Amino acid sequence: MSTKQVNPAMVSYLKTLTQLESGSGGKSYREDQRPLDIKLRPGEVYAVICPDDDRLYRTVMVKENPFTTGFNFLVSNPVQGSIPPQMKVVSQHSVFKQMRGMNGFQSLEAFPYKGNLRDAQSASGDGLVTQQHKNLQKRKRQ
Repeated sequence: MSTKQVNPAMVSYLKTLTQLESGSGGKSYREDQRPLDIKLRPGEVYAVICPDDDRLYRTVMVKENPFTTGFNFLVSNPVQGSIPPQMKVVSQHSVFKQMRGMNGFQSLEAFPYKGNLRDAQSASGDGLVTQQHKNLQKRKRQ
């Protein structure tokens, strides 16, 4: 049986946290009443109220793109009516912010998609001449 060694600094830290928690009463002292930005999850549909007309909203969905290892944002045309209760409402600012963040600087390579392994007829990495062409050149010289 092993005995656990407890760091005295950790014990002091835990006591302080316990006192802070009991002193706050579990209340939130957040002063800003604006809703917090939520992170959009791929595959879920969100509603964005149109800023120019409160009667209209758009639906937004983030979809993973397996070919580019990035994300696509699917945005619907404006829809008139009430937003379904199961759909979360997000701000337009938060959608644009995440669009920039998710697709901003994924890769700075000119050709990020490498594809499958080269076939036997393709050119080698050191030049643009295929092995088949090199073999034909050798035959002509002989």
